[in-house]
Formats: sequence, C-alpha cells, structure tokens
Amino acid sequence: MNNINSVEESTSIKSQRELGIIEKLCPTYGFVYCCHRDGRYFFHFSEYKNDIQQAKIGDVVEFETIIDKRKQKPVAVNITPASPEIVGENRVEGTIAVVARQTQNNGFDHLNFMPDGKVTYVKKGETYFLPYGPSDLQDSTKSVNVGDQVTFNVSQDRRTNQFFARNIVVMEKSAPAVSTAKRFRGVISTMKDSFGFIEREDALKEIFFHITEFGPDIAANVVQLGVEVEFDIQNRHNKDVASNIVILPKGTVQFDEIDKTPYIGRITQPLQMKTKKSGDILTGRLLYDTSDKKMAELSFGERDRCGLYTLLENDIVQFVIAKDKRDGMTRATQISLLDQSFLKTKEHREIGTVLQLDNEIGGCIQCITSDQIVPFRCSEVMKDDFQISEGDPLEFSLAINSNNGNVPHAIRIKLLTKDNFRSMINSHDFRITGIVERDPQDGHTSTESKAQQTNGNDSISIPTCRQSEPGIIRYIWDDKEAIIQFSTTNISNTSALYCGDKVEFTLIPGNKLATNVMLIERNRLRGCIAIIREGKGFIEENKLSGNIEPIVFTINSFTGDNIQIELGDEVEFSIRKISNRFIAENILKVPSTINNFYSILPTTYRGRVVSPVRLINNDECEVLGRIQKITDDGTPGECYTYSMTGVKNKRVILLPNDSVTFCIAVGRDYSKRAVNIILENEIRKGKIDTVKGQFGFIDFPCEENKKIFFHNSEVDAGFDLRPGDEVEFYAQYNVKTGKPCASKLRRVNNLQRPDRLITKLKTINFDENTRQKLVIVRQPRNADEKSKGFTNARIERAPGVLIKS
Repeated sequence: MNNINSVEESTSIKSQRELGIIEKLCPTYGFVYCCHRDGRYFFHFSEYKNDIQQAKIGDVVEFETIIDKRKQKPVAVNITPASPEIVGENRVEGTIAVVARQTQNNGFDHLNFMPDGKVTYVKKGETYFLPYGPSDLQDSTKSVNVGDQVTFNVSQDRRTNQFFARNIVVMEKSAPAVSTAKRFRGVISTMKDSFGFIEREDALKEIFFHITEFGPDIAANVVQLGVEVEFDIQNRHNKDVASNIVILPKGTVQFDEIDKTPYIGRITQPLQMKTKKSGDILTGRLLYDTSDKKMAELSFGERDRCGLYTLLENDIVQFVIAKDKRDGMTRATQISLLDQSFLKTKEHREIGTVLQLDNEIGGCIQCITSDQIVPFRCSEVMKDDFQISEGDPLEFSLAINSNNGNVPHAIRIKLLTKDNFRSMINSHDFRITGIVERDPQDGHTSTESKAQQTNGNDSISIPTCRQSEPGIIRYIWDDKEAIIQFSTTNISNTSALYCGDKVEFTLIPGNKLATNVMLIERNRLRGCIAIIREGKGFIEENKLSGNIEPIVFTINSFTGDNIQIELGDEVEFSIRKISNRFIAENILKVPSTINNFYSILPTTYRGRVVSPVRLINNDECEVLGRIQKITDDGTPGECYTYSMTGVKNKRVILLPNDSVTFCIAVGRDYSKRAVNIILENEIRKGKIDTVKGQFGFIDFPCEENKKIFFHNSEVDAGFDLRPGDEVEFYAQYNVKTGKPCASKLRRVNNLQRPDRLITKLKTINFDENTRQKLVIVRQPRNADEKSKGFTNARIERAPGVLIKS
C-alpha cells in the first residue's frame, strides 16, 4: 500500500513546465522532445489544450511531466503552444557588419538554420556580433548596407540559447563608399571558421576579415592560408577590418626585396614550435660567410624554406638574403638542403621502396636494410615537382615522433634512380624477412626416425635417413621471388626451424648462404588424426577448401607424457619436408576447434558411402571420403566429402555402399561436408578363412587387406570356429594398434540336424513302456557337406528331445 500511495502522490504533484518540440504525431498520440533535458516524452491528444488539428511537427510547446501509473514512465500532460524565443524589450544600437542574403526555408529546420547577416554592437568595451536574416528587418523593402547605423531587439532562442538581432530599424545610412585609387594587398595568415587575419604588404601588422567580404560567389574552400588578396580597409567601432576582398594570382604580393646572390650556410638552430606567448615567427638561425669573410647570423621562418621537409642542426644549406620592405629587417629565404650535408654530418641514411601511397597525405615505406615499415608525409620529399608511385626506390632518414607514441617516421626523402638503388644495395648488408621452404637436414638420424621401423606389411613407411642438405628460405627481393640456402649453424635464437616458419636473416651480396637467421613467428598448423597404424599414421590438416595433403606422424613426435591419441583428435604441429614428404613434429594434443569453422544444419539425411577414409598402401591414404545423399524415393543425390572428425563412432569402419545417416555442415567459405555420420547397420557377414590358435582371419575385404583379423575372446558363447563357418561380426579399428579387426563374432550356421530329420522325429509316436530307440541310418555331415562325424563328445539324451547348442 505504501508503494501505491507513493505513486499516487508522485502523479498528483505537477512538475515545473518544460519547453519542447513536437517530434512525432500519430493518429491519437505523439511525442515531445524536451529541449533542456534531452528527453523524449509520450503524450495523448487529449492533453493538447489547443486544436490538435492545427499542431504540426516542429511546433514549440510547453508541458508538464507526470509518471504514468501503468507503465511507471514519465509522460507529457497539459501541453500548450509556446513562443520559441524570448525577445528583449530594450532597443540596442549597432551597425550592420554583414548584409544578410540567405532566406530561411519553410519547414522544420529552425534549429539548424543560422542567418548569414551580422549586426555588431559594443557593450562594456567588448564588441559582439549577432546574426540576423532578411525577415528580421522591420521594413524589408529598404536595402541595408555595411556600416548602416541601426537599432534592434536582442532575442534568445529558448531551444538552443542562441542570441539573434530582431526588429531591425535603420537609423542612419552609411556614407556611400568613395572610390580611391589605393587598394591594399596581403596574404591570409590565420583562418578560424568564417573569419581570419591578413598579413599586410604595406605594414608590419595583420588585419581582421570575415569570409562574407569575399562575396557570395566565392566557395569557402578557396579561402585558405597563403592565399594572396587585395582589399579595402573600413573602420568599424574604431577597429580596422578588411572589406571588398579580391583574390590575386600567386606571386603578386611581395613583402621583400630579394638579393639574388646565392650563399652557403650552416643551420645552427632548426625551426622551433611557435608558442602563443613568443609571437616570433622567425625561429630558425643559420651562420654564413659574408662577402668580407666574416661570420654572420640570419634568422628564417617556416615560409623561407624551398620545401616543407625537416631541417636539422648543422645542415649545409643554400639560400638568398631577403630585406623586408616594411621594416628593413634581413633574413635568409629560399633555403634548400645540399647533398654534401649528408656526407659532412655523416647522417645515417636508410633505403627502401614505397609500399603504400596516398598522394594527398603520404604513405608507408618498406625499409630494405631492416625490413621495417615506416610512415612518411609527402611534404618530406626534397623535390617540389615529384611524382611518386608504389615501388619507387627512396633514400631517407628516420626520426622519432614524440607526439605519436615515439613511432619512427621517414624524413628528408630523396628519390633514387634504379641504377643508384642497385649500387647502394650492393654495398649494404640487409635484414630480410622470408619463409622457410625446407628445413636443414644434417645427415643424422632423427629421434623420431629410430622408432619408425616397419612392423609388418601394413606399416606406414617414413624416411629414416636424413641426407645432409641445407635449408631453403623463400623471400621477396626487388619485387621478385628468390630463394637462399642456410644451415643449422646459422640459426641464432632457436634450436630448430620448420617448414613455414617466418624468419629474418642477413643477406650479404655475393654470399650464397643466409646468416644470422632468427625465428620471428613459428608456423604451427592444426589438424585431426585421420589414420593410426601401430604408433604411426596420417594427419588431416584443418582447411576449409583446397587440396588437403595427408601429413605423416609418429607417436614419438608428441610432446608431453602419457600421450593417448584416438582417431579424430585435434593436434597442433610443425612440419618438416623429407624426401618430398611432409612429416609432423612437435605435435601437441589440443582441444577441438573444428566446430568453429562449420555450422551444422539440423536436417538428417540418408546416404551411402561412395569412398571411405582409408589407408591405400604404406605411402598413400585418403583422409577425405565421400558420401552420396539418397532421396526419399531412392534417387541418388549430391555427394559430400567427410573426414574422420565427422563420424560419430570413430572406431567403426565405413566401407563402400554402406548405408548411413548424416547431417550437412556449412563452412565459413560456404563449402559443405557431411558430419554426424552414423552407420545404419554395423553387423558384417563373412566366412572364416583361417584359424591359428587363439586368433584367425575372416574372408572380408577391408581397406588395403582382403582379410580381417579376429581373436577368440571376441567369439560369443564360446563356440570353436572352423574354416568355412559363416559368422556375423562388427568391423572396428583396434584401440591399441589402429588396425581393422572383428569383434562380437557370432556363428550363423549352428550345425543343427537337417530339417527332414527334425520333421520325422516330430511325427514318430513313442511307447513309454518299451521306449523305442532311434536307429542311426547314416552319420551326420558337417555344414560344408564334406567333413563327417561329430566333433564334440556325444552325450546320452532322451528320445525325441533335441540338445540345445
């Protein structure tokens, strides 16, 4: 009850009135946007106190908020139309600074519309500018000009708190501009939004301007730093401003008188970052020899360089001397860096090629000597009319950018010809990145090879002798693929390298072997155990598409203790290439991730095995099989590949034409394969071929063999099997050896009496007193109709009663 009372109390108390805008109108309700709280409130038409038919989107309203009892959310009530502005009563005197030209569009765009006219007035010694539009003039038929004295009311938009000039009345027209012969010239030195400053050619000072003084036909992006202009000067509120501005051709404005005599000098102080307090734009210093053999110092600024590339201390430069016409001050200008500067300062220079290019900003350079990728800006190229394209050779220096996390970047960039590039390459040792294509083989027998001796006819053959061969690294040089050899003695930071490992090495021109080979990234592959044979087998590499080449492994290549592997287990490994065959090493059992690559569809299908996963011979196998879908009417359909990971019971042996059920999995590349494969009938039939003591073989084709092994412990009911017996069994892979074997054997022919004898016995009437005995007409024959006689000991039984086998 307390909660209900509190809600009622909160809904009954009216909050203060808010200002908002109608944002959305529906058939019976709408939404109001609150200007001050940045909220959106629901309202019903019944809460609108005026004619709701007159309301439209964008109208300014006042409202109160209460908490809705049902939804416990704030809603707007008691809504009334309101004025969007508060207009002051006092009239203010001012001057037209910019004539308004843009007319406000109809429709709801009041918040985004900003008039382009400007009225200026002074209050307490500060100058203010207020926007106004043509509709704010009381007499819109009369034109106004810049400098007209006006009075107006100051209004404040209640939604945005922006101030405007309203109800403008012209009190005194400005005197018409008198055409004078003198016009002023200068260069735009500062820009901010729609105004800036011009550095004057006739005086050592700057003058304010507004972008509207360029006229309505000038695009805003044309007015930028460095543009040369011509203008008039007007006095507004006792301050000079530029008006009637016209853009001049480049080179028209001349601040200096330049002596064309070239001088050689040395930079003693590079350009410094200009601070707000200093105001000094000539922050650079250089020394040079005057004509009378004396040392003199000159200052220079940003615009005195021939390019925007970096100048460093002790650089040797060429320049000319400029004398400012305004104050007679001399400085160095047209400064260019000389090539001899790099030789004298012994500056470390890198060479590389353009890896990526953005003509407007810069790009990235691939360093040849260190294989490092560094960014650069086009302004650092030491040539104005340059044309850089990707792959072009460059010479540059490296500098640390403290404003970007101490990341090195290229400065003082020179373009190289291909002949100069090749000659510089031949005189350097380079660090290059490459991929190991073949690991070095030192002619010894590896540890895993010692256990890879053949055991029987069906064992997997793995090369045991590693001939002495150097390794091979494949790399990119001068946009071409190349290879280089290396040996184990050249490996520096690891004991062994494997195929696919990413390495960095030193390339010495004229040397046929890579030196100082360092591992950068180990190439670790993932795959699943597809076939196991007595501690050896094949791995299926995890790939979504393409040819999947089986990779040989041995159990001794696994890392860790007590390794127990089964078919379908996922592993991570490195590879070696021996005798053109890939061998897995450093194998690690890992959690399965195959489901991350495929999405299993829920529908289950029937199908038949076209080709199973199998071992063909000692050197070949098929790690991918195929299953054909069978439709409901028995028509063969599409074929899907499958691997050992897709079989539910991985010990079951699948054979051609086996009936199975399966689902379809779709990979990230939209490839499909069969998964969740279940053999419909696991019972197999065959005849005993041979029996040797406690084991034997069944005449049954399986993989590369025509016979399948069984042990007597797998025979049900303890029957003694003989050659020729028909048996039913389950064909599975042995847990220990991985070989196919038969389990749960059951004899089909139980050597019962012929049906004719059983029928005859059932029709004979026995005399219980005399107990007539059966007379043997002939000895029984075995199931093969060849061997005779009983094999088991005979026991006495009652006539007419059969002994159960």
